[in-house]
Amino acid sequence: MLNLHIQESLILVEKSLICALKLMPFTEVEGLNILKKVSKFEGFIHLFEQGSSCIKKSLCLIVEAISTRLDNRDLCEKIGKSTKISTAIVHLILHESEEVAAGIRAMSALSNLEANRENLVLEGAVQALISYVSNFEKHEKKLASIAISTIERLLSVETAKRVVVNHPFGVESLVKMVFRVSNHEGSESAVNTLLIICCDSRIGREKAIVNGIITQLLLLLQSQCNGRTKTKARMLLKLLRSMWSENSSHVL
Repeated sequence: MLNLHIQESLILVEKSLICALKLMPFTEVEGLNILKKVSKFEGFIHLFEQGSSCIKKSLCLIVEAISTRLDNRDLCEKIGKSTKISTAIVHLILHESEEVAAGIRAMSALSNLEANRENLVLEGAVQALISYVSNFEKHEKKLASIAISTIERLLSVETAKRVVVNHPFGVESLVKMVFRVSNHEGSESAVNTLLIICCDSRIGREKAIVNGIITQLLLLLQSQCNGRTKTKARMLLKLLRSMWSENSSHVL
């Protein structure tokens, strides 16, 4: 399905990938198993590193397609554990290029497989996603929801929790997402992510309080969000209750 010889003209590869993606809904995704061959996979990596913006976007869409198929678990894991591919996707997200949406979706799809998460965290996925959601006002709300849910999954890796807490905008960005994501699509993930962080870190709790989490949770509880989200919000409020009184001057 894919002809990834690195000697080929990048323009030809770009057009081939566009055609492949258009045909993908009507063909068998199993054709992507060609990437299990070492030479083809090396070509795939090379294109991620050296390809045009259009090529990188197409490759991210292919990664997403592979990662959403349960029968492609081995290939998904192979891609997720590739340092060069992970780094390339992180770079797309960090630099907020035109391919950022495809990059976030690819990252999210790869993170569904637990075996991939440690490498994604190691290559800077959490920092990149935080950078994206910290500029929430500039971005598509649906993508912000996907980014938050991806961070939530990556928190199964212990290092990811420290990354969020230590990032200058980590906890602050999550607090802002609690009541600002369209139709509360990302609210549950934002609340659950903060619940994980706050259960694990006193510094995380302090940062959440200073950045106004109490007000955000109270607004959320008065909204039309679903029952699961409200339950998580109450759990987080209960956890923060004792520290809330100690830090009331900051909240005010």
